[in-house]
Amino acid sequence: MDLLSELKLRSISINECSKRTGIPYGALYPLVKGEKKIEKCEYATLKKLSDFFSCSIEDLFSTIEDFSVYWEDEKTADVIFSESQAQITRYTTNPVKQIFSKDTLSLFELGEILKWRCWDENRENIEKYLFKLGLTEFNPYKICRKTHGVMFQDKIWFKYKGENLSWDDVKCS
Repeated sequence: MDLLSELKLRSISINECSKRTGIPYGALYPLVKGEKKIEKCEYATLKKLSDFFSCSIEDLFSTIEDFSVYWEDEKTADVIFSESQAQITRYTTNPVKQIFSKDTLSLFELGEILKWRCWDENRENIEKYLFKLGLTEFNPYKICRKTHGVMFQDKIWFKYKGENLSWDDVKCS
């Protein structure tokens, strides 16, 4: 989990997170900034973070999966993640088929783009939609992983490593 992106998505500062979790600011700051690996944390810290983010401790270790972007069955981009950014390889600049305007994005910027491919976070009964996906919180990365980022108004979708899918498999009918 990218702690900095998660805090930004929730509009919460590191200081506020420190106060709410009881994790000292000096211990939390290097975790959020990627200066200390989550694997080096004590169990008590992991438990406080998982409670704060309403996720399992295992989710704190999960990474965001690389994926490809398609327009129908035409690959238009690859998205490869590093610790703090996403590297985009675009195969077309056609604005109808492309959702990225640059080749490198922060994880926060990518999360904002992925939000466009999700339901409105404030939609009535959003909890029911999330529940149907097996989710307990609004997380654009996880929603797009489950829905492949498919929308009614265009033919863009995401394909993750190891998937053998085509447009016909994911399109809205």
